[in-house]
Amino acid sequence: MERKMGIAARLYQDGRWTERHQVELEATLRDSAWAPLDVVIEDVSPGGFRVVAGAQMAVGDKIALGVAGLGTREARVVWGDEGIYGCEFIVPLSKEDLHTAVSAPAASPIAFPKTPLPTPQATGVDAGTNRAMDEDRLPIRARVAAIVVSAFLAWVFVFAIGWGVLALVRALLG
Repeated sequence: MERKMGIAARLYQDGRWTERHQVELEATLRDSAWAPLDVVIEDVSPGGFRVVAGAQMAVGDKIALGVAGLGTREARVVWGDEGIYGCEFIVPLSKEDLHTAVSAPAASPIAFPKTPLPTPQATGVDAGTNRAMDEDRLPIRARVAAIVVSAFLAWVFVFAIGWGVLALVRALLG
């Protein structure tokens, strides 16, 4: 007796009213603080787009998206998950603008160096200079004492000038 198994599937509609087009477009996104961010658009439709951004944005944030050939478009963030955001255009794209976006060349990958860049090390000259400066410094107690004595002498000087001015005024008036 042969037994057949079936897979139960449920289709659902996610509320999108137009087809999304897979793209890789370089763009500039301006967040709610109007700071420019370089981003890559992964898909686009007349109503919105999915974007990979290295910044934190919140659902409801108003943003602006600048794409070569399309200009700047206002949008708002409708969802976000770990640097990937879904955004809705405030004014949907026209058929011509969508065609421009879909036919644009793909984003070119950034060529990062394969080896990490070396960290600059202190040279012998710098290290010797720092050591010499440390040896020339006075101990902390001596530095604090010098500061206190200097402050005291400054106040004595201020009072002496005040006393002299007062004596001069008395001599002139008296």
